[in-house]
Amino acid sequence: MEYIPVTMVRGNLMDIPQFPLPPGYSMRMYRPGDEASWLRLWQQSEPFKQIAPETFQRAFGDDLPAMRKRCFFLVAPDGADAGTITAWYDRRYGKRRWGRIHWVCVVPEHQGKGLCKPMMTVAMNRLRSLGHRRAMLVTQTPRLRAIKVYLDFGFVPDMTADRAHDAWQLVALELHHPALAAFKRHG
Repeated sequence: MEYIPVTMVRGNLMDIPQFPLPPGYSMRMYRPGDEASWLRLWQQSEPFKQIAPETFQRAFGDDLPAMRKRCFFLVAPDGADAGTITAWYDRRYGKRRWGRIHWVCVVPEHQGKGLCKPMMTVAMNRLRSLGHRRAMLVTQTPRLRAIKVYLDFGFVPDMTADRAHDAWQLVALELHHPALAAFKRHG
């Protein structure tokens, strides 16, 4: 599938789906020095692009203090970090302040265990508790499992983004979700 960035939005943070973590898993907050764990998780999980040591700095370096209250790590039953999700922010999107679901991953050996939805619950609840009223995220067309989770959490395609129509038609061909029905009819 062609790799096209897609933007998704959720106009409010009411009625966030609540999913508990499976037994044995937990979430912990970012601690100074977690950059190495974040990098390792992403390098193990990312099939589409190179994750370099400077990736963390580019993504979060402008506001490292915010990571302590916005970045979560998924902890596996053996105590090892197994994933990460960040309840970040975007001050420029649509000339408004948005909460942002950012840099979500689960290492391959823990994928398929129902972990992403509980991680989303934690991050979305954190966005709301930090005073955000709406949320957005950016992902890419081949990340179909992630897109399904985001749709299940009430995110919808932002059709104002570059190549949005092309991207969502591609996604709708592969992902059978009620929120994408219009793209199948008009494709």
